Amino acid sequence: MAEFQELIKNFDRIRDYMRQFYVYGFKVRGDYDGKSGRTYDNERRRIEGWMAGYVKSDYGAKGKQVYIDVDSKRISQNPLYKAWKSKSVTDNDILLHFFLADMLLEHPEGLTAGEMSDGISEEYGVAFESQTVRNKLKEYEALGIFTSKREGKRLIYRLASRLPAEESPLWPRLLTAVSFFQGEAPAGVVGSTILDREDEENRLFQFKHLFLVHTLEDGILLKLLEAMRKKRSIRAENKSSRTGQVSRAAGIPLKIFVSSRTGRRYLCLYSPEFRRFNNLRLDSIVSVELLEPYEGYDRAKEDLKRNLDKCWGVSFGNRNSRQEEICLKLFIDEAKEPYVLNRLYREGRGGEVERIRENEFLYRGLFFDTNEMLSWVKSFTGRILDIQGSNAIAVAKVVRDWETMYRMYGTAGDAGENSGENSDGNPGENSDGNPGENSDGNPGGDRTGKENRKKEGQNGAV
Repeated sequence: MAEFQELIKNFDRIRDYMRQFYVYGFKVRGDYDGKSGRTYDNERRRIEGWMAGYVKSDYGAKGKQVYIDVDSKRISQNPLYKAWKSKSVTDNDILLHFFLADMLLEHPEGLTAGEMSDGISEEYGVAFESQTVRNKLKEYEALGIFTSKREGKRLIYRLASRLPAEESPLWPRLLTAVSFFQGEAPAGVVGSTILDREDEENRLFQFKHLFLVHTLEDGILLKLLEAMRKKRSIRAENKSSRTGQVSRAAGIPLKIFVSSRTGRRYLCLYSPEFRRFNNLRLDSIVSVELLEPYEGYDRAKEDLKRNLDKCWGVSFGNRNSRQEEICLKLFIDEAKEPYVLNRLYREGRGGEVERIRENEFLYRGLFFDTNEMLSWVKSFTGRILDIQGSNAIAVAKVVRDWETMYRMYGTAGDAGENSGENSDGNPGENSDGNPGENSDGNPGGDRTGKENRKKEGQNGAV
């Protein structure tokens, strides 16, 4: 029987497992279809070893459910970073890690691969083939641990020197910046690793809205940002979290949108074939392959910029529809509820607000997908006198929800007397509390379009 190993070989499998079982918490042991139940147990033991103190469990209708319970104000760094720092290694990997570093410390002038192979045999009594030593040296050179220089026919390896910044008196202050970076920026695991290297930790910063799951997507994000920087097209593999179906999408990556409310991240992909923009959820993208450069990249980006104002959230509608119009007639007491009127102007995303008579206002807007704004519309429940729209299905959906609510509470449905607004004037959410996205990773009703555009420059948009 194979012995259990805490380290991992396949990060993609761990990424998917941690998200479905621990972050979202909607699956139980019986739902695991990767391999056998023993594989599930091994993966569970691995993750619980890294996440000791944060893993909780509860029993529901489907059985025992495990999840991560973390108060972001009480932790110094994202505990999910440990998944990136765990790697499967062999006994030889461990031995060579220490042998090579020790040999180069004793010989700062440097050694060749053959000289180190002979020196390890003489000094430690362990024989390695020169090719094995050479491969490990190349690996460590790629990681920046060693450097190499050719002198005649000899390739000399040395320990990498310290960074110039490390010799600066500003280095402690730079570590303070790194402490902030590791909690706020994409790929924060890089900052966490730097702190580990210096035997330091974050003692200064706490983050109220810390989206832990972002680090599981950072590997995909870095490939997408590389494609954007090089203006190359990509081929992405997208897996539905609900059905498990895998689809493929090819196109030009233009921006990364981030919801400041839910933290969910999206890739904006342009398809030259259909001349359309589409958004994919980053947490549904399994893999990314970089393709050839796209000559019309700048032009596509300008087209996107012109179309953003027509998006309520992150949806560009379907292939068959153009812009959809929606009209709301609202009763707002101008004297007692000026904050509600301010909300209408502030959150209307470019829609037109017209005062038709005392305490009655008309809101009109044109958007690609009015389904996305239904949760915002519902936040004015009790003040809406009439609703009309070119998307009859979206209008019927919100009207049906109102009728269900009125029947549930036994009211006559007088919108002027039944306000769904919070006392502080903040909007509510969907009846299920979710933004209403599709299971295939494409966006639905996420009321965060403006926030996405505000945050994109801070969260990896190029």
